[in-house]
Amino acid sequence: MRALVTGASVGIGRATAVRLARDGAEVAVQYRSHAREAESACREIRDAGGTAFAIAADLARAEDVERLARTVAERWPVLDILVLNAGSYPRAPFRELGPEAFERCFRENVFGSAELVRRLLPQLEAAHPGRIAFVSSVLAFDGSRHGAHYAAAKAALLGLGRSLARELAPRVRVNTVAPGAIDTAILADDTPELRAERERRIPLGRIGRPEEVADAIAFVVSDRASYLTGTTIHVNGGSRIG
Repeated sequence: MRALVTGASVGIGRATAVRLARDGAEVAVQYRSHAREAESACREIRDAGGTAFAIAADLARAEDVERLARTVAERWPVLDILVLNAGSYPRAPFRELGPEAFERCFRENVFGSAELVRRLLPQLEAAHPGRIAFVSSVLAFDGSRHGAHYAAAKAALLGLGRSLARELAPRVRVNTVAPGAIDTAILADDTPELRAERERRIPLGRIGRPEEVADAIAFVVSDRASYLTGTTIHVNGGSRIG
């Protein structure tokens, strides 16, 4: 089993790469700028007896996406799993967001992911079924007071995932995982007061762990989810129900 995980050097992506390796997958760890962390993730996988290698690529750059896809395709004629997790959350109020900010956010979160699927489609279809997991966000449903571009891009992934689920079936299954508040770098600037307020609003009473999102991703790309496509799994402790 072979898996490419984007944004896999830290946070949810890293936890997912480690989890899929534990499930028996060879893992390609894509990263943009965290080279040391990507190598650390690969080392963790290898130390546990797995196989992993790191690839640097900026999904906002078309040439990087092409190079990433070519590298993976040359190494693996068959790609079983593609997890599209890469994406940054640059906070800013809407009145300060120019077109460049929207374009960069959509290129990284949506356009790069779509192009990667397109270029790797032959390898995914060869797996029969190939499995794709998009990582969206609760903000795609609830919106963001300081990241309209990010919430809009994550919402676009929902439409992309559902469309691909219809079009690529039965050779490829496509599902989406939408995390809520997870203990990653996105929340690193929280004050103790803000952290406590976040937890107060979550019915389960705490922030989620990256490994808990990785478990959901591992499920939707596994054979246990063989009759699941075009759906969204919410991992948010009950902060959004329905």
